[in-house]
Amino acid sequence: MLRKLLGSLFFRLALLVVTVVITTQLFTIWLANNERHKLLERQLYIQVLDTLSFLEDSMTGMVEEERQAFLDNYNRPGLPSLLPFNADRGQQFSEDLPKIGAMLAQRLSHDLNEPVQAHYARRADHSELWVHVHVLDQPYWLVIPFGRYRDRMISPMLQASLLAALFATLLASLLAWRITRPISQVVQASRQLASGSMPQAIPETGPREMQLLAHNFNGMAQALDNAARERRLMLAGLSHDLRTPLTRLKLTLEMQEASTDQHDMLSDIDELSRIVRQFIDFARAEETSRLEPVALADLAASVVARFRRESMDARLDIRDEIELRADALALERLLSNLLENARRYGRPPVVIRLEKAAGDAMLSVIDHGDGIPAALRETALAPFERLAEHRGTDGGSGLGLAIVSRVVKQHGGALELTDEDGAFKVAIRLPLGETLNESAASSTSQPG
Repeated sequence: MLRKLLGSLFFRLALLVVTVVITTQLFTIWLANNERHKLLERQLYIQVLDTLSFLEDSMTGMVEEERQAFLDNYNRPGLPSLLPFNADRGQQFSEDLPKIGAMLAQRLSHDLNEPVQAHYARRADHSELWVHVHVLDQPYWLVIPFGRYRDRMISPMLQASLLAALFATLLASLLAWRITRPISQVVQASRQLASGSMPQAIPETGPREMQLLAHNFNGMAQALDNAARERRLMLAGLSHDLRTPLTRLKLTLEMQEASTDQHDMLSDIDELSRIVRQFIDFARAEETSRLEPVALADLAASVVARFRRESMDARLDIRDEIELRADALALERLLSNLLENARRYGRPPVVIRLEKAAGDAMLSVIDHGDGIPAALRETALAPFERLAEHRGTDGGSGLGLAIVSRVVKQHGGALELTDEDGAFKVAIRLPLGETLNESAASSTSQPG
């Protein structure tokens, strides 16, 4: 499920938008922080110049004792201080200089045309920036409280950026979902169409390309449905029209005097009638009637009894009592075609096994003939496919397994052709729950 989500167009669109949003926010934070550093450095630079200018003006003309008395009175906690050059002895400075302090030292060095030293000191309750300056040609340390210039990110800006990124991500995810939803609807409808049911029309909304995609898919689905209806009408009509002259021809032959060819001719007519009946079953296999509870054992017993009356060695192996919601007539056609195939192409005894497996119903028809080669089993499920080694000269229509496959697909089941203990086995798995989609049933219950 996670792999399916990661590979979806929705996830990729959302990831693209989130990446763009996060990249934009990071660039904005970097730009704002860089401008903040420049602004704080300029304020600090102006403060240093104003302080030095004030001190030089105040100390001009003073002797050493007067300067010291002035500085003792000037230097107060929490304010800029001018300390002797040897005041740094015994001080603990940080190895790293804040960015703003480094920018100030670089700017002073450029303006004064000489290297300017700067140190950063952390105290218990405050921090200080020590800058080596000259006042009246005497070296001093200008100590500036650095609390307001600390190199930190601005919390309100970060909070606003995170909120903006979150809002943009949610909005982008909603937009990506709105864009990809029509595509998901087309994918789901195409799966229904591939399973043999007519999907509901896709809403033609969204961007122009999505509207065009939905419009074209709806048109294609409707065209396929119309073609299927016309094919069913043609097969049903042709088969129905053929049954009348075949019945009349059979009656005519039976009323004539017995001849050596009469038996073979009647057999041929019966074979034609069987093929016509398979055409009708194949046409009806595209339709889905109303679902109803079906006791699978009773249905199998009824079909097997009919074949036994025709002298077929068919045996029931009921291991579990199974009831499911299904199309009873379709399941009867399915089992009848399997038994007819077993009678024509297999060898007795034929075993019809009913059991439950992994929460599903299992219907198996096992005969002891040569079966179908593994390489041809997929081909055998196609309509009108007559395998040469089995059906080349028997006049079969090639619709028996195709009808079975279509009924199984309409019931949401699975069909498997396997070998079991020297016998050939047709295994059908049918879900025990709601086996058909109600919307599919309603859309295909009306024959064309």
